[in-house]
Amino acid sequence: MKFLIALLLAAPSVWASAPDALEKAIQFPVEKYSLPNGLTVLLHPDNSIPAVSVQTWFRVGSKDEARGRTGLAHFFEHMMFKGTKAFGKDTWGKFLNSKGADMNAFTSNDYTGYYINAPAEQLDLLLEIESDRMRNLLIDPKEVVSEREVVKEERRMRYEDQIDGGIRERMASLMYEKSPYSWLPIGSMADLNAASMDDLHAFYKQFYSPNNAVLVVAGSFDTARVKKAVEKYYGGLPRENITRPVVESDPPQKAMRTATISREAQAPTVAIGYRLPDISHADHYALDLLSIVLGQGNSSRLYKDLVYKKEIALSVSSYSWGQALGGQFVVYAGLKPKVDPQVVVKVIDDEMRKLRHTPISQKELDKARNVLLKDYVDGLKKVSGRARMIANYEIVHGDYTRIFSDLKKYQDVTPQDLTRVAMTYLTPSKRNIVIVLPKKGGGSK
Repeated sequence: MKFLIALLLAAPSVWASAPDALEKAIQFPVEKYSLPNGLTVLLHPDNSIPAVSVQTWFRVGSKDEARGRTGLAHFFEHMMFKGTKAFGKDTWGKFLNSKGADMNAFTSNDYTGYYINAPAEQLDLLLEIESDRMRNLLIDPKEVVSEREVVKEERRMRYEDQIDGGIRERMASLMYEKSPYSWLPIGSMADLNAASMDDLHAFYKQFYSPNNAVLVVAGSFDTARVKKAVEKYYGGLPRENITRPVVESDPPQKAMRTATISREAQAPTVAIGYRLPDISHADHYALDLLSIVLGQGNSSRLYKDLVYKKEIALSVSSYSWGQALGGQFVVYAGLKPKVDPQVVVKVIDDEMRKLRHTPISQKELDKARNVLLKDYVDGLKKVSGRARMIANYEIVHGDYTRIFSDLKKYQDVTPQDLTRVAMTYLTPSKRNIVIVLPKKGGGSK
């Protein structure tokens, strides 16, 4: 294996014993350049297996939508599979599947990503197809009507009928009032119905442009040949002037906010969320590790307390993530039937208080780092995983090279840093609490 990732997989103790080896251990070749039309291209050759991953990520997510027209970014994730004049909609089904390819897409608050993984001999075809739908998508009124109903049904199933989705949506509106993060990429039902053909054409023309995109090609290929193919298929695409909606910022939160949802369920669920600074803030390294200590895995503090010791919860998890306009730290707890949610809120508060006032041990911090290290390296095992991480870092951080330096930043975090960030961000007055209560006489759904 050309890359040194195997070193960390075989000997994770390198984290603690030789922190300076981390930057050397996570290394693989990437070449970055731009076309005159603004397209950012990143090439990662890996000839270990005859496969390629082509990923196209656009700098457009739900944060780039205007109020009253939410859901457009996610709607286009669906529409981008509806075909062009040159490549009909079956291209992203039967045709590419017959070539040994798999593909999908995803939409977040900050970006929309598309990927196709296929045998290496299909690379030219993939570039031709992807470049064509970047500028030549058919936005057929009949397809729009049909797909609008598909997205509305997805909204019903994933957000209106599911507990987790309902919590996410309510938490977003509770945590943010002015920011576009107050709505989720799925958008509102009213806005999905209101979007016109003019809205769709304008959104596509502006945001699905080469100067708003990052193209990553990873896998088995000849670099010089791929550069010629990229120029051939993408070089003539026109760039666009991009105007994004003015973003309003929420003032600092000074008081706790709460919401209760009544759902058909067997037992209550508790979610507690805190706003964090944007992704560029250095505190995210400590917050990521703190979330592992608190609620990731069976040996985490909350799991041991709520599930094992007190036996009042069935599941517990906590996550910290950064975004372009602001991050989130959220704790979830699925309770046993008839457990009072306020009892669980108090237990979580007690654990938060400990984190704010008592530094964790070095042993507990090292354990959290090893969990993060394993997840990090697992994501780099496959060429498609490396392609995804390259695109993500380039889009979200504006610099793919942080892939090679971020682990060292996690190594530099101290127990005192975890105490500091807990004291700064995870305080009672900054809580946003969503509680799901079972409807009386209702069953799970």
